[in-house]
Amino acid sequence: MKRGKILRDPRTGPGLLMIDGRQYRFAMEGVWKSEVPPKPGLAVDVELDRTGQVLAITAVSESTATKQFKRPVNSVKAAGLRILHNIASKCGMSDLLRR
Repeated sequence: MKRGKILRDPRTGPGLLMIDGRQYRFAMEGVWKSEVPPKPGLAVDVELDRTGQVLAITAVSESTATKQFKRPVNSVKAAGLRILHNIASKCGMSDLLRR
């Protein structure tokens, strides 16, 4: 199972989704497993076979997608603050950051 994003709505022609920087075409018939209609920007879980053919696509709830992206942002933010504090302490500006 891979996480992807819908790029093109399959109701207006061949659907297109992106997984790990690669584009995959798909049709709704037989592979779309959600009640929510596909739309560009929608996060999806995709099941692929060994040859890279799309077997199943399921929409990911907004709350699940939001949680997935918040964790990396928070860890990057914390790392950036540690670097900033380190630089400030070397420059004698650590008191400015505590205010």
